[in-house]
Amino acid sequence: MFRNAITSNARICTVSYTRSIHATPAASTVTGKVSEMADKVNKKVGQGLASAIETGEKAAGKTKETLDSTTASAKQKTEDAKQTTQETTEQAKQKVNQAAAGARETKDDVKGRMSK
Repeated sequence: MFRNAITSNARICTVSYTRSIHATPAASTVTGKVSEMADKVNKKVGQGLASAIETGEKAAGKTKETLDSTTASAKQKTEDAKQTTQETTEQAKQKVNQAAAGARETKDDVKGRMSK
């Protein structure tokens, strides 16, 4: 008896659902959104690369300026060192000549005293 009651009630309560498949406009919207996002990403990457290139160019310019000023400074210091060396050499030559003259005088003086 319960079997018949459950079976008959089950038949009455059974509802058939059907699903319909159809294309939605969301598919074209997704494609558009993906395209927009790709375009935005491309622009951001391009802007980042352009900024990096500009930064590199500025750094290269500053490096060149620094190198030029350093080269000029090094040349100036080299010239100063050459001039100082020449002056020192001249002073040394003068001192050697003075010492030689003093030695000659002393030699002549000693010779003169010994011959007397």
